[in-house]
Amino acid sequence: MLLSKESLKGLIALQERDKILDALRADMAAVPEEIAGLRGRIEAEKSRAASAKAKTVDLEKKKKEKELELAQKEESAQKHARDLNAVKTNEAFKALQAEIDKAKAEAGEIETKILEVMEQIDAARREEKALAGDIVAVEKGLVGQISQAEAKLAEIRGRFDAAQAQRNESASAADANAVKLYEQIRGRGKLDAVVPTDGGHCGACRIALAPQVIVDLTRASQVVTCENCQRILYRPESLAAQAA
Repeated sequence: MLLSKESLKGLIALQERDKILDALRADMAAVPEEIAGLRGRIEAEKSRAASAKAKTVDLEKKKKEKELELAQKEESAQKHARDLNAVKTNEAFKALQAEIDKAKAEAGEIETKILEVMEQIDAARREEKALAGDIVAVEKGLVGQISQAEAKLAEIRGRFDAAQAQRNESASAADANAVKLYEQIRGRGKLDAVVPTDGGHCGACRIALAPQVIVDLTRASQVVTCENCQRILYRPESLAAQAA
């Protein structure tokens, strides 16, 4: 494929445009991830608040269960006390009195546990209230960061659209067949599709180039590709000599 030095320079310029687009594309891909991370932090803060609320609810439920258990013990003690009037023997009286004492002792233990739970509820409510205030401040800051990131994304998209227009202009001005080959190489994941030689070696894969390849590159009259990595090659010296 014939390729003039001007067409080669056009390919190199096109590649520079694509490098800019690649960088902008990477920036655009990073911003949504950043926004997702910020939103994830907001959800995490909301989850903390929900956990604190759930802790308070669980403690209040536990308090009600203990209060019900206390009522049952008190009712048991009262029932045994009423039964004392009906007993006929001293042994039965002692047995009922023992049950009453046991029920009262257990009721006392339950009352102590209820007081402990009430203290835990107070602490949980304080924690919940403090956390709610912290979360409001944190969420406000994160929402601000999301707005900044969204503005950043819009700005990058604007730059990308402008760069894309310039790239299309460069592509339309370059040799169509050369551009097609160039894009095929980039499509295989070799974003540096056009590379300079370096001391008789491919500037990308570093393979030593055959003498005839060097001759063809010096003439700079056709497309020359690396036999190893298939990238388009050029000699900087040849382009520099023409410019001089």
